[in-house]
Amino acid sequence: MINGIRELERDLKLLLIASIPTGLSGGMFYAVWGLYFETEGINVSLLGLYSFLEGLLMAAVFIPAGLITDKMGRKKPVLIGYMFSAVSLAIVSLWGLNLPAIILSGILGGCSSLALPAFQAWLADLAGSRMEEASSIQMFLYNVSFSAGSLMGWVPELMVLSSQDMSYSQAYRMMILLSTLATLIAIPFFLTIKDKEMAHLTGPHSIAFKDIMRPLNASMIRRLTFLLVLSSLATGFFYPLTSYYLGEKYGVESGPVGTVLSLIYLISSFSYLIAPVFSKLLGLVKFVVLSQGFAILMMALIPFTHDFLLASTLLILQVMGTYAPFPLIWALFMEYSPPDERGMVNSLYNLSVVGPRAISSLAGGNLMSMSLEYPIFAFILLYSLYNFLFAVLVRSPHSRKSYLARVAENAGNDDGFEGQDRCNTSEA
Repeated sequence: MINGIRELERDLKLLLIASIPTGLSGGMFYAVWGLYFETEGINVSLLGLYSFLEGLLMAAVFIPAGLITDKMGRKKPVLIGYMFSAVSLAIVSLWGLNLPAIILSGILGGCSSLALPAFQAWLADLAGSRMEEASSIQMFLYNVSFSAGSLMGWVPELMVLSSQDMSYSQAYRMMILLSTLATLIAIPFFLTIKDKEMAHLTGPHSIAFKDIMRPLNASMIRRLTFLLVLSSLATGFFYPLTSYYLGEKYGVESGPVGTVLSLIYLISSFSYLIAPVFSKLLGLVKFVVLSQGFAILMMALIPFTHDFLLASTLLILQVMGTYAPFPLIWALFMEYSPPDERGMVNSLYNLSVVGPRAISSLAGGNLMSMSLEYPIFAFILLYSLYNFLFAVLVRSPHSRKSYLARVAENAGNDDGFEGQDRCNTSEA
């Protein structure tokens, strides 16, 4: 992997390296976030409300974010989004967990999604024909860093043990402040990268409704979008509540929970690197179905497990099976998309992930207030449906060619490819 990074262009390297402080920030935050609510004695349904509010704002921002990215460039949306994220984290760290702080933090956290479509489009632009490799490396770096940040969940434990005046609530607030600083560290990397010059960025900045709908002209984009909606509905029932679930069921604090999250992201990081190999050996569809079928089996065993270590092992394997194929699915989205639509396609991708998850996280919080296991059962039902439909809807006919292949064949042809099926998958 190191040799692969060395061969990449300077700006692409810097963009990938920026994933490291971003991952550290996320790991530190999620290691303590659910436990912060539990320590303050706040009902889990309010944690679900926060996830819902943040996700709802993210969903609302994604479409204009994609249009802004396609019309005005990549760098500014990324910088503005990261600043929103830092302020959102700082609010709950410095102001505490009260209703106004939760609402304001959720709103700003949702607005921070302005950065995501721009970052992904930037990555695709700089990677060119090496999108699968760049995507896998980016996810690897992010998840290794997230793992390291999660492992810092032991820091609040050590702070409480070393100081009689320190409460868990205070320690968690300091941890979130460290997460804020890590987010800010990523910004200088973005400042040193040149915004990629593209012909479509020099034209008028007017935005029409057809700009929003154009990516959906490709039938494979429609199918993948529908499948992501189902997948996100399923994961939203349980994933945002994982740390609360572990703390409540097994009576553990941020140290053990952070260690579990660390191992989840560390092991998943390596699964991202080997995913392209298995995809080539088995075919994309077969690899996705087998990987996520394994994830469903692991999740089905967790409710019947009363040992924290065993449950943690199952959860690690479950998340690995769920997310291993995702860099390949994202690369598939990008492969179907011409450069001047990648911001919008990334918005559809992220909207399909965040919007449904916001809805199901609210439902998951209410279900978990009735029984800790109910969200898991909801996940299993919906994810099984998603996995079945993925096998049915994602095909790779030899008669179809990727957008990039058809561009090469039609060099100099001004007809474009609007309305055609921009699809190409590995043989399944």
